Amino acid sequence: MTGPAAGREAPIAVDAGTAEVLHRLALAVRPLDARTRAPAGPGLRVGCEYDPVPGRRTLPGDLLRPLEGHGATGFVLRHGTSGGLPRTVTVRVDDPARRWIPRRFRVPLWTRPELVGADARPPSAPYVRADARLLLPWLLPGPAHPVPLGTTGIRLRVVTAAGTPVRWPRVDAFGPGGVPLGWAHGDEHGQVLLLVDGVGVLPPPPPSRFDVALRTHAPDPPADPPPGPPADPPSGPPADPLAGLVAEPVVRSTSPPRPQDLDNAVLRGTARPAGYRTGAADAVRTLTVGQVVHAADLPHIPA
Repeated sequence: MTGPAAGREAPIAVDAGTAEVLHRLALAVRPLDARTRAPAGPGLRVGCEYDPVPGRRTLPGDLLRPLEGHGATGFVLRHGTSGGLPRTVTVRVDDPARRWIPRRFRVPLWTRPELVGADARPPSAPYVRADARLLLPWLLPGPAHPVPLGTTGIRLRVVTAAGTPVRWPRVDAFGPGGVPLGWAHGDEHGQVLLLVDGVGVLPPPPPSRFDVALRTHAPDPPADPPPGPPADPPSGPPADPLAGLVAEPVVRSTSPPRPQDLDNAVLRGTARPAGYRTGAADAVRTLTVGQVVHAADLPHIPA
């Protein structure tokens, strides 16, 4: 029999001779700190979600395939020689320590045939650069985020008109003159930690306290309610803690990637996701320069 064995690729020619191909990069995920643009972590969990098998009892952990951690490179998903990856995957980024708000993305992949074609002789597809297979999501501070001394910000909870916590809210902050000062994502309990830079158009020297207008965005209809206390005895598998968190669609990068492929409003978390509604009116809260203050609940009443 001639040619590669079933499920294997033919060796490829490199400068040093020939090499066996065992896998190819499908996706690299490198989460970034939204404030510093430095890599977020350590301790993050990054994985791909899988649909449950009908008729099979499934735990939340069974629906997630962890991606390989590779230090500064980030987290890696590979095409094996036997294939098996769908054209689009749902990527989940989570932090068990709650320093960062979780995020989910729907990411279209470069397929294995598109990647293999560049090594054919003659090539049947153009070479796909590694940075065209890179996802750079920005993560926003969570309730346990280590806030540096001297930071200006606010902690609060987004609630409905009835006082029920709003799951996975988002909040924008505007300073004097309507200047955007920051944005934040909230968790499944409606908790928000919003850190700001600057005081808008106020002339120097800045005051020790100043007002900001806060604008809320939240899923409509509301995201699934948080899981209640466990049954005794348990009546089923534990609930998914990220239930109701929107999976934001990402456009596949070109090769080479354009600047907007690697840095855009969806990745930054400033774009309003599909299904979110903005609050009918902004609310005013007072910040203290150099401190993170606690504020009263922030009502979200859809427009």
